[in-house]
Amino acid sequence: MATTPNPNDCETVDERVVKLRSKDGDEFELSAKAAKLSALIKTSIECDEEDEDEDDQEPIVVDMLKVESSCLEKVVEFLEHHSEDPMDAIETPLNGNTLDEVVKQEWYRNFIGVPQSMVFELVTAANYMEIQSLLDLACLRVSVELMGKTAEEIRVMLNIPKMTPEEEKKARQEHKW
Repeated sequence: MATTPNPNDCETVDERVVKLRSKDGDEFELSAKAAKLSALIKTSIECDEEDEDEDDQEPIVVDMLKVESSCLEKVVEFLEHHSEDPMDAIETPLNGNTLDEVVKQEWYRNFIGVPQSMVFELVTAANYMEIQSLLDLACLRVSVELMGKTAEEIRVMLNIPKMTPEEEKKARQEHKW
């Protein structure tokens, strides 16, 4: 008969250090409390009474095989800060058209003020690692940048290949507005 784990048995895990290993093999340390903001990492480090030694103080290592070092470093920065000063939820519909109008916390506005290529990497990493607040913030940044753009500007921004006239005609027929 299976027993339900007691949540108090996992308290020592929150005090441990977690090492995240990037796709490039670099390791980044953070607190287990911060790491657990990622559903993927939380699942990886949940208490398993059979596998855990209560006196074991070795860091828990979790491979993030789909996240490059430069991006994982930013993700760790976000998780550590968020664990101490949680980001306010991004309400929908949005309460404005700019990042400054929607995100009131300066640290989070500054954090997401990275080059566009990094924003797209953060979207991918947050989705893979199941970090909803980071995904919301990064997607907000993308949506704010897309506002008011023409279809051609959006195509270039999102690196979408240009369609041939035949492909465009077919797409317009399949997706009538």
